[in-house]
Amino acid sequence: MKNHFLKLFTGLLTLCLLLTACNSGTEQTTDPVTDTPTQTVTDAHETIPETEAPITEEVTTEGEEIMTKEPITPVTLEGIKAAEDLEKFIAEVDYEDGSHDNEAKEVGTIISPYFTMKVNGTPVDCYAVRTTYGAHSFAMIDAKDASFPLEIDLGVDYNFRKVTVLPEHYGVEAVSADGSVKATVEDYGNYSFVLNNDKTKAITLFVRADETYEAPEGYEVIKVAPGVHNEQLAFTGEKQVMYFEAGVHELKYNVEFKNNTEVYLERGAFIYATMPDRAETPFLDPAWSGKTRWHALFHGQGVSNVRISGHGYVDMSRLDWHARSVVQFDESKNLTVDGLTMNNSPEWTLYFTRCEDITVTDVMLFGYRQNSDGIAVVDSRNSLVKDCFARSGDDLFEVKSMYGGCQIKIENIVFDNCNAWPDKARGIGIIAETARDMTDITFKNCSVGFASATWMEDLGALVVYTEGPAKITNVTFENIELHQSDKYPINVTIHKSSKAQISGLTFRDIRIDGNHKVRICNRSEVGGAINWITFENCLRGDKEVTSKKVLSALIENVDDAKIAVVWKDE
Repeated sequence: MKNHFLKLFTGLLTLCLLLTACNSGTEQTTDPVTDTPTQTVTDAHETIPETEAPITEEVTTEGEEIMTKEPITPVTLEGIKAAEDLEKFIAEVDYEDGSHDNEAKEVGTIISPYFTMKVNGTPVDCYAVRTTYGAHSFAMIDAKDASFPLEIDLGVDYNFRKVTVLPEHYGVEAVSADGSVKATVEDYGNYSFVLNNDKTKAITLFVRADETYEAPEGYEVIKVAPGVHNEQLAFTGEKQVMYFEAGVHELKYNVEFKNNTEVYLERGAFIYATMPDRAETPFLDPAWSGKTRWHALFHGQGVSNVRISGHGYVDMSRLDWHARSVVQFDESKNLTVDGLTMNNSPEWTLYFTRCEDITVTDVMLFGYRQNSDGIAVVDSRNSLVKDCFARSGDDLFEVKSMYGGCQIKIENIVFDNCNAWPDKARGIGIIAETARDMTDITFKNCSVGFASATWMEDLGALVVYTEGPAKITNVTFENIELHQSDKYPINVTIHKSSKAQISGLTFRDIRIDGNHKVRICNRSEVGGAINWITFENCLRGDKEVTSKKVLSALIENVDDAKIAVVWKDE
């Protein structure tokens, strides 16, 4: 709509100027106050500033006026090469006998073997990483409001019949011709192109806002040039920004935040984490599975007013399993994580424990290792996770409670417009650890692309699964698209050792895929109970869920009268 009005206004203005110039003539003058060149229309006695034309792309359509677009800027990463042996690169992850390879890999990111791309005619680099099922490709661009609509031209290096752009509720239609895919994107976000509904070959385009970084007033900016950083990079005081410049950085030790500090990754900054040594003290030694663990690569303990942002890339593939996470904050406040792309964390990728006032936006993460959870909000309050994409080897967008003695009330947590592809575990929800009560939790406008795991009963796309004694109240899943679930599209389960009390759980405007049943199961042997669940305005495919029969639920040890199904007209 904004481009239509711009085009109309530009055309009318141009026509008026041409007609006036033909009748009256023009003369070039200079404004005596501003010394700005102006063009004077002599008969109209009007001056119009003469400005330099912006560097833009001109788009013309026969019979229409010229429309201009701001150029897009691809996010380009240095030093990434094509895989020498693609089959070997992919096969180094999981094996046919069902075992997993969670260990370090020297190369974690390659040039996409399947795709090339242009956006508004500009070439955009496509990369790929390992997943449990094949190599997932991705591309990243920065755009301005005036860059839209974006015309996507995707070259494909294999035969395909159909194309789906996920989430489908974004309404992006793709057409294919001559081995390529064309689509138009109208807004910022992440868009996954899936050909032949094949999750082993897909590409996600992440479109972020092109913004110029400005340090907070009074902050000192410390530039970090690309290179091998075998020393520990440290803040020397408050009000500092650690600014990683574009290029390849090898980072051996972690960065510890102080109060009022920021880390910024310039567009194209590529951080490869390398194994630390005993110069950095492990925080658990030995840890689970006998592996030594260190604090997260970017870590904050008891800090406030901290930010990590920028359109940089962090690859953790060279680290041993469980060595460290990418980002973690504990007992901290006023935290922001924005714009990062992360790959193959050997521990939970991005998580917050005992924190308050959290904002996470525009994050994309991948991984294949077990325990590479996506974004976890643990024993925290006042949290917003928005506009993110995750595909990894464990649970993805999750709320947990692990600290029984924590005094922070677990409340007011929102996951908004987040898109999950859970390969080995669960997609979105309250998952497993539930030590303390939690309330007012919302998952909205989200999607699950492919929920692939089938290895146990407590899996699913949208999940409330408890292993602790918590009271869980006022939890809403709203306006969520489920594309494909290989186990349970919705799973509400209390573990046999859990005393959890679940009530006020609402699933509203959910499009439930396929024929797999919804699971509602109380396995508790110690008094846990599921007290009230409502399914409101839900669909099974395109069929309205007007009864429990249409819902197709597997209900175990739960009072059927405490499950309500409501449709719009009721």
